Amino acid sequence: MTLFDRMTFKAIALRVDNRDQNIAFYQQTLGLRLLGEENTLAFFSAWNKQNQLLLIEESPDPETRAVRGNKKLNKITLKAENPSEISDLLANGAAAQKIYKGKEGYAFEALSPQGDLFLLHAEENVKNLIEIVPPHLDKNPDFKGLSAFQFDRLAVNATDPALSQTFYQELLPVHFPLELVFAAAQGEDLAAEPSHTWDLEYLEVKVPKDYNLLELKKQLEDKGQVVYLDRKEELLVISDPSRIEIWFSK
Repeated sequence: MTLFDRMTFKAIALRVDNRDQNIAFYQQTLGLRLLGEENTLAFFSAWNKQNQLLLIEESPDPETRAVRGNKKLNKITLKAENPSEISDLLANGAAAQKIYKGKEGYAFEALSPQGDLFLLHAEENVKNLIEIVPPHLDKNPDFKGLSAFQFDRLAVNATDPALSQTFYQELLPVHFPLELVFAAAQGEDLAAEPSHTWDLEYLEVKVPKDYNLLELKKQLEDKGQVVYLDRKEELLVISDPSRIEIWFSK
């Protein structure tokens, strides 16, 4: 067993301009539960299973600005555990841009107020999805939101997709605990510092309490990485070629 074998994916964090507008989108369109707010942060999960989180951090202008050209974030794909809940979201007015039908039921794409694209589905294979016209569905007044979901895939725009792919493949001797795909793109801010633009900020990976992050730091530094490790040895941070931070936390 290597140091990388006991990792699970925990969270995706995004920087946004207007927290309240984005909170409404994540609740009403994606059906996520607002766990709480702390200073500039808002935390979301499913209503029942809360093992994975979506975080947004409000960074108002002029401290942070809109992305010039393509964003790093191409698309976040969420997989719902219960297909009928996607129908409930659509019936209750989810702001879907495109609606699909698959073997398990409905799916849809939606764009957040910050311009971040999401696909919500319940399929074993998204290739089964076929775009359809908006269906007529009866509202479910008892529906609260998604009872459970998992991050299925993260698509990232990169100036050099091969470089980014190589980074993750060579950095980790096992698969990164989230499927990552890289699309070739051009843009002034595709390698901007996370604090400078409203875009993808960091990916968080959970490790057990007894995990040796100091040893992980040594392994990553041996691979040429610049590594931050806090004094308590509970949080380790590195950055990929697009300057997306990767957090390993206890």
